[in-house]
Amino acid sequence: HFCRGLGDEFLPDNNFTPLLAFVNSRSGPQQGHLLITQLRGLLNPVQVWDLANGGPEEVLESFSVFTRLRILVCGGDGTVSWIVSTIEKMELKRWPPIAILPLGTGNDLARIHGWGGGYNNESLINILEQVAEGYISWLDRWEMTVENRKGKVKQVKSFFNYLGVGADAQAALQVHMLRESRPQLFFSRIVNKAWYGIFGAEDIIKATSINLPHDITLIADGVEVPLPADSQGIILLNIDSYAGGVPLWSMGHKAEDVSDGTGNDGRSFRPMKRSKSLDTLRGLKNQHVSSSTNEDHPMPRVPLTSAAFERVDSVEDIASLALTEEEMYSRVTACNRPSSCQDGYLDIVSIRGAFHLGQIRVGLSTAQKLCQCREATIIIKRKVSVQIDGEPWRQNVCTLKVRRKKDAAIMLHRSADESNGVETEMAKLLDWAEERELIDGKVHDALMKEFSRRIETKTRQRRVRSKDNLMFSLKRAINSGTNISGNQHFHGGVVPTGSSGNSSGISF
Repeated sequence: HFCRGLGDEFLPDNNFTPLLAFVNSRSGPQQGHLLITQLRGLLNPVQVWDLANGGPEEVLESFSVFTRLRILVCGGDGTVSWIVSTIEKMELKRWPPIAILPLGTGNDLARIHGWGGGYNNESLINILEQVAEGYISWLDRWEMTVENRKGKVKQVKSFFNYLGVGADAQAALQVHMLRESRPQLFFSRIVNKAWYGIFGAEDIIKATSINLPHDITLIADGVEVPLPADSQGIILLNIDSYAGGVPLWSMGHKAEDVSDGTGNDGRSFRPMKRSKSLDTLRGLKNQHVSSSTNEDHPMPRVPLTSAAFERVDSVEDIASLALTEEEMYSRVTACNRPSSCQDGYLDIVSIRGAFHLGQIRVGLSTAQKLCQCREATIIIKRKVSVQIDGEPWRQNVCTLKVRRKKDAAIMLHRSADESNGVETEMAKLLDWAEERELIDGKVHDALMKEFSRRIETKTRQRRVRSKDNLMFSLKRAINSGTNISGNQHFHGGVVPTGSSGNSSGISF
């Protein structure tokens, strides 16, 4: 029964943080068997559990007696989802934070938390040190309910990466069916991705989702958002990493706004429809809060109260703003927020089919941004392909309702090398303050959430600066090289020297 009956008092020192490792030996290119042997050589064998031998429930229950427990999941995003769902059912007072050693095909969840796109036999000792130095990060979780025409709930599923309807789900379904029938064909990460490309090319010819704008209706925060006429798929993103690291939202584009109600292709937008959620706004207030879509004056968020950093869970929570339908539509489709996995918003994009998705993956095109919302409803009028976090199926006529779950998952984000572990020390400081009753649990959680949000913002800014600096350096080198060529030609092949000259062609 593992550690049952033990607790923090049995740890050698208060600075010790117990680690529990779950390994899915069947994930991705099947590296799990070797990892199990190596981890059991570095840790106590009781700390390493092979999920092929049984579920994680009993092991988690045994280790939950440790308040500072950390979990390392060696597997793909599906394995992480399995562990998170199990922890949710246990109703623990405090969730153990989860680090990821990516063994799956896409590993999008591992990518956004700094753990990389795949394990390539790096030093496990270094990885374990990074787990010890990682800092806590919140991850929104979403719930999708399937309702039939009579409004009866037929199915409930959870996800925290993305939900896709149309072309991308169709390709994923074909790959899933092949993997189930012939698993020996999926033996490496590159081969696995190649199968997606093959079935995507097949769907280009079949064009199974060409009528998607007529087959589904998208409602975001109570207003209908028209789909582009050439849309063959929509993707609801919780994280800005799709299909192995493609940043659909941050690299996406927004259709040009037009005042006459027509899109880029001249097609008239369908009129907005008021949902029951917006009906409650009628008669509350006569004053309206205007929403700006100008990037220089970003649309304000609903202010947080200092009481509890409360999560906004439905469109009814913005009733105090008393927006008109037009203002609400402008707010939802502004698309001016950066993508975040802990802000309570879904980022929704449109793709033009499997070929377009392939172009996006290699950087030749971008997805079209549709809207950002806290709730989404998809009315399916004809049978279509749907997937959530890589789990695809064919869906009959129904209504899909997507709402955020009350509790976020607690993840471990790998600390940046240049931070020298400052984020980790801050988290330890808050734990220290709570243990000595300087702050209570609610204050601890509120401060950790705000800290996580600010670190995410800083990381995003650092990533953007890094890309901008790279592009600036490349442009400067190209311009300098061009200037040298011009000078050589002008002076008969002699590069001029002097205080203003630079023989390398690069100035500082």
